[in-house]
Amino acid sequence: MNTILLVLDALRYDHVTEETTPNLMKHVERSANFTDAHSCNTSTIESMPCIICGQKEYDPENNIATVLKGLGVHAAMIHSNPMVHTFYPGFNETIDLKSNKFKMSKGFRKSLRRNLPPSIIKQLKKVRATVQEDDAYLPYARADETMIFTEKWMKGKKNYFLWTHLMDPHIPYYPMETQTGLSKHEMRTLNDRIIESVHGNYSPNQDETKTALQLYKEDIFEMDRALGPLLENIPEDTLLIVTADHGEEFGEHGQYSHHSDKHIPELTHVPLIISEPGILPQTVAERVSTMSIAATIIEAHGYNDSLGKAASLYPMISK
Repeated sequence: MNTILLVLDALRYDHVTEETTPNLMKHVERSANFTDAHSCNTSTIESMPCIICGQKEYDPENNIATVLKGLGVHAAMIHSNPMVHTFYPGFNETIDLKSNKFKMSKGFRKSLRRNLPPSIIKQLKKVRATVQEDDAYLPYARADETMIFTEKWMKGKKNYFLWTHLMDPHIPYYPMETQTGLSKHEMRTLNDRIIESVHGNYSPNQDETKTALQLYKEDIFEMDRALGPLLENIPEDTLLIVTADHGEEFGEHGQYSHHSDKHIPELTHVPLIISEPGILPQTVAERVSTMSIAATIIEAHGYNDSLGKAASLYPMISK
């Protein structure tokens, strides 16, 4: 049996719609769709342990990868998010599509922000915006690149657990095509302002917030388009789980992006869509947690013991 865990970083539940995610909505029709699923936290580093360990604390010796590897399942991860390097233990194979040894570490960037005045940070960003090409500007690989790599990786393989992590909805909001009328330079400038607002150094006006939200939707649409081929051609005997680690805030509660331990619906309410030949397509309105994902995957693989602190969803949705 194969399992594919698709984590769509920063995807809000209320943006999984016919307009924004038509491929996902088509896939929902043949899946168990949980309409009230919630992440246990609101940042990647805090929410992913819930998904892969079934508990809030990360356990490198007791997670989906380590348990399934013990059953002879090949555990792999494909991503472009440096935050998930923490979760490498237990995987047979980890592939970072955006690794760059010349990239500043997050700690170094934080050090610069602490020690340089906002005016200097602003000037540095202006310089960066004028010299960087798209691939250098984006801190992650786009969904089309990630999914093409994922589909090639899957060919000919059996009995695997694959976690693919897509970053497109995450700030910076930078779609390949936009209806906002902004140039690439203007999109970068707007992103810099939104990022400064995350650190309390800027207050976006109503138009800037509206435009950022439109760019976010366009990023999601492009990600959904890249997901289309996989969703239409899921390998036989494959459990597919689609979810998000957290959502994104656009000023609804006074802040932007996502802040750890800020438990508001915009950040905690996430999609959870599960499909497999033995699962009955249905809508589940019961409130559930992404903490149940680990136990669900383990049970689907026939492992008798549970994983983590939340119950498996498999009995609820299996035929």
